[in-house]
Amino acid sequence: MLESLLEEAGARPVHMGELVDQAAERGFGMIMVILGLPMLIPVLPPGSSTVVGSIYALFALQMLSGATVPWVPARVRKIVLSEGAVAILRRRGIPLLRSAERMSRPRGAWTGSRLVYRVAAVMVLLMGLVLLSPLPFMNVLPTVVVMLIGLGMLNRDAVFMLAGLAVGTVAMGLVVLSAGTILILIERIRRA
Repeated sequence: MLESLLEEAGARPVHMGELVDQAAERGFGMIMVILGLPMLIPVLPPGSSTVVGSIYALFALQMLSGATVPWVPARVRKIVLSEGAVAILRRRGIPLLRSAERMSRPRGAWTGSRLVYRVAAVMVLLMGLVLLSPLPFMNVLPTVVVMLIGLGMLNRDAVFMLAGLAVGTVAMGLVVLSAGTILILIERIRRA
């Protein structure tokens, strides 16, 4: 799906709305994976994690409300993916998705249950909030969590879903530890 969209686009700009429309048939899982791909780039333009974190949080809230198809505001649909992001999607994203699709398959009928769907939504919301936070070096781990959950949802794969939830739990521990350390340092500086 991603490959055909990028081929059709050719040299013209690719809008976020196009990605959402193409992925809507496959639900939230596909769009979570696609949005995460550019976030795996070590150096991103400023504000990238804020945009992606906001979209992840929006999707998580939709999932918690019971929606099965992603909806994004017109303003977000008009966002144009940078040429660099499109190039990385072509060069790294498509091969990564092909590899993941080879490893992933339906495992665990319970992955489609409402409870699991909502637990996944809570974890996606938390990871979106981490991406929105000013914590340094916290772009890749939350993105990997959401991508694993997205692949688990996409293919009803319990292994990917559980991996995403487990890595998400570790990520939240690191966030709490980082935030606590920063607060302790601020308090020591204030007292000094």
